[in-house]
Amino acid sequence: MVDHGSEPWPVRILGPHRAVLGTGMAIDERHVLTCAHVVGAAGGTEPLDGVPTWPVGVDLVGQPGAPTVSARVVPDCWVPPTEDGRGDVALLELAVPLAHGPFAPLRRVRPWGRRVLVQGFPETLEHGAYVRARLAGPSGAGRERVQMDSLATGPQIIQGFSGAAVVDELTGHVVGMVVSTYGDEAVAVGPAGGLSWMIPVEAILNHLPSLRDRVPGEPSIDLDFLVPDHSPVDLSVARRLVAFFDRQLPANVLVMVTVHPGSGTAAAVRRVAVHSSREFRPSTGPDDGPDDGPGAPPVGSIDLAVDAAGRSTGDITQRIADWAGVFDGTTTGPAAGPPPRALIINNIDEADEPEKLLSEVVLPLVDQAPARDLRMLLTFRGESVMLRLALLASRVASLQGTEAAARLAYQAVAPRVAGVPPVPDRATRLRVRLTALRAAIAGDAVDDTLADRLASTERATDRALREAESVRQRLVALHRSWSDLRGRLAGYLAMAVHHGFSEEPALSPIHRKAHKLLLDGPCDLVMAEAAVRRYSEAVVDRIEAERRGGDR
Repeated sequence: MVDHGSEPWPVRILGPHRAVLGTGMAIDERHVLTCAHVVGAAGGTEPLDGVPTWPVGVDLVGQPGAPTVSARVVPDCWVPPTEDGRGDVALLELAVPLAHGPFAPLRRVRPWGRRVLVQGFPETLEHGAYVRARLAGPSGAGRERVQMDSLATGPQIIQGFSGAAVVDELTGHVVGMVVSTYGDEAVAVGPAGGLSWMIPVEAILNHLPSLRDRVPGEPSIDLDFLVPDHSPVDLSVARRLVAFFDRQLPANVLVMVTVHPGSGTAAAVRRVAVHSSREFRPSTGPDDGPDDGPGAPPVGSIDLAVDAAGRSTGDITQRIADWAGVFDGTTTGPAAGPPPRALIINNIDEADEPEKLLSEVVLPLVDQAPARDLRMLLTFRGESVMLRLALLASRVASLQGTEAAARLAYQAVAPRVAGVPPVPDRATRLRVRLTALRAAIAGDAVDDTLADRLASTERATDRALREAESVRQRLVALHRSWSDLRGRLAGYLAMAVHHGFSEEPALSPIHRKAHKLLLDGPCDLVMAEAAVRRYSEAVVDRIEAERRGGDR
């Protein structure tokens, strides 16, 4: 269990007359990480055209009794905020080194779905306050920042929290830094209260690459994707990949053959992976945003990119688990996390054990893709017909199971709800195509069309799985809505019986109409919902009328 509040590394940033400007974190004995706008506030009206020359005070709130230390900005580690809300990072060098650590444990993690804790120093709270929040997902210019939603009750993240470490509640790791709150008002009120943003560790490392050696663990893309690349990019492939990971292409699993490392397809895969990375995306200049030219996907649109070449199945399994937070060295048990929502597994056929990798890692993830709406790019260096046929066979079998589940859902809801979608029947035809592909290979009837036929069948199977899963989910949702309405009607009838009103002339016809709409053949859910609502309101009104009469 992490002992929050005992960390020695949180600091307050002080301006003239010891005015609290914001927060920060000591990352080693000589350096403090904070927001550029916090340091800038110490200069008053002085322009921020260059690196600030004025000192700020660093108050070691995590070490009671420690003296305030003077600090200045490290010249190459000053990234002021841009007009569109990027940057806002500064590294300070302390005039006197700290006596001891530990220091802020920065970590790269998936920037969504985590519960976090933030300590800040609002103007009216000298000793600070803790706020619990949840990482909602990327937002802002270039998706560099991550929105944080404070819990509905308790204090909120307001002015005075800028530069604060965002700490994972479960592990105690620092996963980002608070950069702004809604409007940066002194008090956050209304529906926007509790809304704030952090810059995740990966984005901090993009601005301050000199800090990378202070952050253990691996980045979200394998370093193999970062090899100096002078190969021409196939822009048509790059645009297709951008559309795929930007969820503009209706597909869950995309299979590509790259042929060789210098091909345009291989270069497109590398480009898309690097440009999606918060840590490694290139910029066109210090005042420009991320390079958004052809083949540049939205930042953070790919959660994890793994190159399987020369690696064991266990290594790749651990790589994915580490990213998801399934295992953590600081905890004694699993810190369960979801799989990546967007994933590249590159060069599957060049892994140490391609068949084992396919069966133990790839297929379990692929099976989740339609239901969870994942995006997976699977690349092979060669045509790898047998590996891809095994993958295809598994997906066709999944399609058969999904269509069977959809038919069961249809049988349950069609007699009760009108206008339900029909269940598609594509598995049979795709099994025939799969059998033909297998027969062509077994009979040594491989020709120039085989690769195209295999790729076409892969795409058709992915489309069919998406459609079948979508219909299944729709049918289940319709049945759930019908069941909820029936339960509500029964509940309000029980309430009326309890009060002795069930047979009253004013209520009985309303109940009969709602009951008839729900149970006499397939119903219009909109009309049935209106009828159930009318009956529930009538029951409540009758009970209220009796209560008012009893009060007189």
